[in-house]
Amino acid sequence: MPTKQKPEAPAPEPQTGYTIKKRHGYRDWMVIDPQGELVCLTVYKRGAAEVVRRLTS
Repeated sequence: MPTKQKPEAPAPEPQTGYTIKKRHGYRDWMVIDPQGELVCLTVYKRGAAEVVRRLTS
């Protein structure tokens, strides 16, 4: 009997000083700068990752 394969774990995000956090009780994702200030809110985590990518490149 074939075993069920687990999905691959997402790739770890590079350490840039910016963090992505989910807002508790909401569906939004926050991008926070190294000083702890909110940069932006996005609906999707992929959008937050893109904001971090653009800020750090």
